[in-house]
Amino acid sequence: MQYKKIHLLASALAALLLAVQPAVQAQTKPLLIGQTYVQTGPLATLSTEPLVGIRALFTAVNANGGVNGRPIELRQLDDAYDPAKGAENVKTFVKDGAVGILMPIGTSSAVGALKAANELKIPVVGSYTGAAPVVKPSEYGFPVRISFDEEYSRIVNHLFTIGLSRIAFAHNDNPGARSAMESTQKFIAERGEKMVGSVPIKNDGSDAAERAAELVKLKPKAVVLSATNDVAAKFITAYRAAGGETAFYSFSFLNGQKLFQDIKKDAAGVVISQVVPYPWNTAMPMIAEYQAAMKKIGATEFSYASLEGYVAAKVMVEGLKRAGANPTADSLHKGLESFKTLDIGGIAVSYRPGEHRGLTFSELSMLKADGRYLR
Repeated sequence: MQYKKIHLLASALAALLLAVQPAVQAQTKPLLIGQTYVQTGPLATLSTEPLVGIRALFTAVNANGGVNGRPIELRQLDDAYDPAKGAENVKTFVKDGAVGILMPIGTSSAVGALKAANELKIPVVGSYTGAAPVVKPSEYGFPVRISFDEEYSRIVNHLFTIGLSRIAFAHNDNPGARSAMESTQKFIAERGEKMVGSVPIKNDGSDAAERAAELVKLKPKAVVLSATNDVAAKFITAYRAAGGETAFYSFSFLNGQKLFQDIKKDAAGVVISQVVPYPWNTAMPMIAEYQAAMKKIGATEFSYASLEGYVAAKVMVEGLKRAGANPTADSLHKGLESFKTLDIGGIAVSYRPGEHRGLTFSELSMLKADGRYLR
């Protein structure tokens, strides 16, 4: 009889353990986040620094126990800047159990990713582009940065304020950059002026010297750029060599530190729009946190691009924290929309049902002769 009682007790304990085990596994199973990005092709350098910032944030979060006790797993696939491939990658992530998509890199990648995400009802946080098709309101798009339109509007306003109205444009020959040129053209027209001219440059920069020679002849007082670093470096160098004198202004994708490394003195005076705060201002809690996380993964060179990756990843984590013990794509969506206006360390992110605003931050910075920024 005693043996029977012990046997029954053991059976009950075994059944209890079997029942508890799936719940324990659910609590420790990684939270899967997907990222489609440009790993190959002439635009691959767009991804380099944002990915460092993302890694710094997720490494720090996982070292501190993850989100509600669960580690974050970032799964990445190359889309080679092809929107169809970007969409396919998102579908793969969803099949694998991803609850969110983080920072598709570049306009074409983000357009494809967002199309699939809206169909599959999974949030896309912090696309690395401000192009109109991506930042326009959508149910599952959660932009972090301001739009390209806002960036270029602020650049044009600044140029007219300081008396420069003869404005030209140089851009990579791709949809996102062309869209930026068209927006700038519109903003200039709203001021009663016409754009002096514009030139598209191949994505590998092979025709940069020819395009620079074309624009020099038009004698603009300012040239606004929508170009990747390699293309911008080749174009600016060729423009200077051709005797052109102008002020260069760029949107936020231009990495001023790398530009200085590539072309030295020719980079001096280039003005760059920034969509996240100054990465060396440790008086801001977000920046102090970012720098500490970067150092922990051995990254000692700070930049606007890696900071943007860090901020986007932080927004994703804040959404996951509000998504319940076992987040799903739907609960993450609700968690993000519950932000209203959320301070994440000195800057505020605004999301609410029907309005996914993100940040409103921007400022202009100028490269000095020693490669540092003047704000």
